[in-house]
Amino acid sequence: MKTIAVIGAGALARIFCQQTQRLLSDEYQISAVMARHQGTADKLAQELGVDSCTSLDDLLSSFPDIVVEFAGREAVKEYAVRVLEHGSDLVIASIGALADTAFREKLQNAAKEHHHKIYLPNGAIGALDLMQTFALMGEAEVMIGNTKAPKSLEGAPHLKGQSLPTDKKEIIFEGSVTDAINGFPKNVNVAVAAALASDTLKRATVQITSDPESKENIHKITLKNALMKAEVTIAGKPDPANPKSSTSTAWSVVALLKNLASPIQFF
Repeated sequence: MKTIAVIGAGALARIFCQQTQRLLSDEYQISAVMARHQGTADKLAQELGVDSCTSLDDLLSSFPDIVVEFAGREAVKEYAVRVLEHGSDLVIASIGALADTAFREKLQNAAKEHHHKIYLPNGAIGALDLMQTFALMGEAEVMIGNTKAPKSLEGAPHLKGQSLPTDKKEIIFEGSVTDAINGFPKNVNVAVAAALASDTLKRATVQITSDPESKENIHKITLKNALMKAEVTIAGKPDPANPKSSTSTAWSVVALLKNLASPIQFF
């Protein structure tokens, strides 16, 4: 049985922990959860019957086999390298952190040096295997469209404090993946995941639409090259406790762990 420590104690971390305990208890045991505030960590830890902490040193003191992150891209940049150096594999939910090329290379080098793995789950989308096929074939063109309700987007740095209209649908961003994740750090991890998987980080384009009538977070990814064309559309309900994220993000990490533990693995 492998042990798991979790960075983050918010809505997605709670779903992940509860479902991992319910569905994968024969393969994995959650040992501890970490949050910046002790009360937040204690609340989830008590629900799960595990340890709580507010420092990475405490989280890693039991030498977990896998550390799972649900705390945002700044937490990834702060903790990820140290997790690998300490001796754990790492699952990153906030894939947007890897849009930073220098950081991504530093993380890769740490994983190679310490012989550990970094796992990037599908999150709110899917078909990362297909996107890797496009990457290998070369010359892929990728367009990533995101449609969300205004309340899921408001507060993003790109908006500079402006409120979005509640009476009309509006395209509020068109540009590069890097600009998208910097402008909407809590909304477009999927864009970074798709661009990394398809090896188009520097040339993929992102379009973000605010739609007051949207009840779902909708992601449409179009890929094409000289031999293939694919369209992947995923519509997921936003997490009621955190409308900027899709509940499926947490479930995708549960599915990843199930796949890793299974003698038959899907790709």
